[in-house]
Amino acid sequence: MKRILVIFVDDDAVFRRVVDKELCNAGFEVESHASAAGVLERIAAWNPDVVIVDLKMPGEDGMTLLTKIVAADPSLPVIVLTGHGAVPEAVEAMRRGGYDFLTKPVPLAKLEATIRRASEKAELVHENRRLRRAIDVTNLPPTLLGTSAPRRALRDLIERVAPTDASVLIEGESGTGKELVARSIHALSARSEESLIVVNAAAIPSNLVESELFGHKRGAFTGADKDKLGLFEAASGGTIFLDEIGELPIEIQAQLLRALQFGEIRPVGSPKTITVDVRVIAATNRRLSEEIEAGRFRQDLYYRLAAVTIHVPPLRACREDIPDFVADFVVKNAAKLHRQVTFTAAAMQELQGLDYPGNVRELENIVSRLCILSDEPTISLETVRAIGVPRPTSSDVNSTLRLDELEKATIIKALEIFDGNKTKVADALGIALKTLYNKLERYDLKSAYVRKHDRDEDDA
Repeated sequence: MKRILVIFVDDDAVFRRVVDKELCNAGFEVESHASAAGVLERIAAWNPDVVIVDLKMPGEDGMTLLTKIVAADPSLPVIVLTGHGAVPEAVEAMRRGGYDFLTKPVPLAKLEATIRRASEKAELVHENRRLRRAIDVTNLPPTLLGTSAPRRALRDLIERVAPTDASVLIEGESGTGKELVARSIHALSARSEESLIVVNAAAIPSNLVESELFGHKRGAFTGADKDKLGLFEAASGGTIFLDEIGELPIEIQAQLLRALQFGEIRPVGSPKTITVDVRVIAATNRRLSEEIEAGRFRQDLYYRLAAVTIHVPPLRACREDIPDFVADFVVKNAAKLHRQVTFTAAAMQELQGLDYPGNVRELENIVSRLCILSDEPTISLETVRAIGVPRPTSSDVNSTLRLDELEKATIIKALEIFDGNKTKVADALGIALKTLYNKLERYDLKSAYVRKHDRDEDDA
């Protein structure tokens, strides 16, 4: 278990010794100080996970120390623990960047839970920043390709909306790149240095949505053996992207509305609300007006989410951008497959003439299929027609034009090429391994192509 380092600053020697002993017994590593003197230097040297400060102390008071700690490291959680606090002090502590405000006497279980929750949030922030440094491209705003009028208008709207703190609803067909739009808004906003947390509402079991979004307290339900930090609290200071918002259960929508209106959430099993500062971006491929009429989506939530609405155009509305997309996908596949391919003018014209019901995602799958299956460095019109987009036969027109059938055929071919190694198949197709397994189950391919690689992956 990870050791949690805590610096505790309190001038009450007896109280300090009691808390120090109890926190050590609870598994924390604690260093106590009787005053603010030298605390900043010790924080820089010891790199604690959480700092607890008393409000009233001789010399420099806790509020001043809190301000200095937050200025030095905004990601370090500071808990104010005092016997002299009231509502004005609590509000001021939160305004200055404090994580929480507790009054003496505080139950040990409550203090321990607050420390663990603060540590989990800080760890998420640090991990997010580590990943940004590790992947150079994430330090740059995401690139929205295309020079067509619809794509230029989309970029212009993003640039206007991003600097504000307004909630945004992104509408568009599946596969148009709604998440990329959300990432662009976050990257160009004042919150770009803070976390962007992506949540696919459709991928969370309905009985776990509330816990995932808002957290829970230990013992709130069967299996809740410890406090859980909710994604809204983890995203505080940054942005949360709620993809497939139309799939959110109606009973959870009221809590989301409150989070948008008042910046308050309530973890499952907790009598206490938590204040969060989160920008919400949502996306849907559904017509929410129809969902409202059917009673599956709250009208008041819709108006809160849609302070600004952005429509992402389908690929068929900007065919002139297809060469830009293809070039980008070729580069990505070249890095994976360690070989470069090019397209003839006739092959590119063929790709520009398709309708793409699956939009950019379908085009990416087609380009990936061509790069994987083509033996030649140059992809011709014949190659596109032969293996890029399967053509319908007279006896089976509807099935071979269906996107799901094309996707299933691509997965089967990739499984054959990589001898059933699903890790390599997922990488070649540009999807997550979990997504591949979901598709295998959907297309009844889960038990097919079992090779030695499957056992190796399971053992790993």
